[in-house]
Amino acid sequence: MSNIYELPKEIDQALLKYYNCFDEETGELIVEEEMFKKAEKDLFELQNQKDELLEWYLKDRSNRLSDNAGLQNEINRLQLRIKTNNKKIERVEKIVDYNFAEMFNWKAINFGSFTVNYKNSEATVIEDESMIPDKYKVTETKVTIKIPKAEIKKALKSGEKVPWAIIQKNKTLSIK
Repeated sequence: MSNIYELPKEIDQALLKYYNCFDEETGELIVEEEMFKKAEKDLFELQNQKDELLEWYLKDRSNRLSDNAGLQNEINRLQLRIKTNNKKIERVEKIVDYNFAEMFNWKAINFGSFTVNYKNSEATVIEDESMIPDKYKVTETKVTIKIPKAEIKKALKSGEKVPWAIIQKNKTLSIK
């Protein structure tokens, strides 16, 4: 993990012990309540003041955001390499196909570690779709229902009777 902030070692270990109480995917508690309470107690005992503990959490959060950004960059770099390699593989296959197909009369040829071969295959080619009888046509319909919450909110604010919806006031965490 790439760190922006250095946390005291005991804080870093206490945070790790606390985080390990939860399933990484679901966030569910995966240890017994007693073990969780101990991890939580150990973390809280390390604080001098409540504000310091919150600052440590926020620094840990920033470190993880930074780590995620680095990981995403690496994922993007690797995906680009895969895409580039796939293009090169495609080009090699086209070169092999173009240069060797007719030259070897479509027969299998061994090149040391590799064998180049052409297998017979079949494909259905539709030459005129307008002539296809209905018995060969399949209609697929996907219905997506969207609920325009902004319009419903506007109706509620304008005083319209909407007994199946309310405007709920929330507090949203903002960390900058």
